[in-house]
Amino acid sequence: MAAPTRREGEDVTELAKRLDDDLDDYVASLPKKKYEGGFSEENWEEEIEKIPALMTRMPTEEEIATNPALQALQAIKFDESAPPAEKAESHKDEGNYFFKKKEYRKAVIAYTEGIKQKFDDVKLKAILYTNRAAAQFHLGNYRSSLNDVTEAKKAKPDHLKALLRGAECCMKLSLYSEAMTWCDLGLQVSPTEKKLLDIRALADKEKRAADRDKRKRKAKEKKEKSRNEALLAAIKKKNIRLAPVEKTEDNSDDESENKDILSLSALETATAANHKVYLDDNGLLHWPVMFMYPEYGQTDIIADFNEHAQFIDHINVMFGGSEMVSWDEERKYKPNRLEVYYEEMGKMILHRVPLDSTLASILSSPTYMVVAGTPNFIVLVAKSSFRQEYLKKYTLA
Repeated sequence: MAAPTRREGEDVTELAKRLDDDLDDYVASLPKKKYEGGFSEENWEEEIEKIPALMTRMPTEEEIATNPALQALQAIKFDESAPPAEKAESHKDEGNYFFKKKEYRKAVIAYTEGIKQKFDDVKLKAILYTNRAAAQFHLGNYRSSLNDVTEAKKAKPDHLKALLRGAECCMKLSLYSEAMTWCDLGLQVSPTEKKLLDIRALADKEKRAADRDKRKRKAKEKKEKSRNEALLAAIKKKNIRLAPVEKTEDNSDDESENKDILSLSALETATAANHKVYLDDNGLLHWPVMFMYPEYGQTDIIADFNEHAQFIDHINVMFGGSEMVSWDEERKYKPNRLEVYYEEMGKMILHRVPLDSTLASILSSPTYMVVAGTPNFIVLVAKSSFRQEYLKKYTLA
């Protein structure tokens, strides 16, 4: 295509039109072929994501290494030949940009790159650590933030922003004594700094409250321990045997460290209401007791069975009134028709319980063992066909 020349008498407008026409003719004369290497319906999103100006996320180090356009931009942004302190300053500026946009994760990455540079400027080092601490703080990473301001303080002990952030981190972590220490260091630098004064006052108040709660908790634990020791002593004195508890991750070390704790574990109940044995002021044990009715697959829990109470006392309350239990449609369960048994643990042996027996007399029997903190007993209807079949499975003591 020849270089254009202006013809004699031809004005600018005519020249422009002729050049347009020539260009159209030239394009039209080019050979026609299919365009190759462009975007397709399958890959257009992936290809656009490779164009720096159109990226929707931060590229990874691996992507930068395989993308010449990104490498070129990075070379423009961070001059690799620049001194380390200058490069650190550039990363700091980038982190500040992301921080202002509240893109705190990106800010952390940028500040981290600045920290990686080998330079001697302690002020810049303190600023980078403090700025990264601020980004971590906004992300809720208070421990990481505290670690960063600790490094900033090492680099520059009088860096006020680091000291303030350290106090704020300690408050978030409920480290009130440490918060006061950070405040005191900051107030040595700036005695009238209001934020530090306010944080110190609040930390002192919270520390006093925490100390008070700790004392209350210890007093409660001491009282609870004393009560448990008295309970275990009473159980031991009354010759009541507790079934051993299967070891779990929670209690596997109890036997070697504290045998009393293991015994207390044996008193943990499996009842829905979590009723537990307790020792009253008169030295009497009160147990949660389970009555089982195998004929109907039903159970009852007596939440507070005084060890001096007789079985007939509770039987009369449960079955001696005018109202029948919903599952006893035949009204067979009457106090004078009921028999109570207990099963000897690990053996197919049943022991008959006289209804005028006290709970204490049964629990102290050498053949009885309390399982899961809840004594349990089987209730059957005397002379019933179910009783006859049920007892065939056992040996009667």
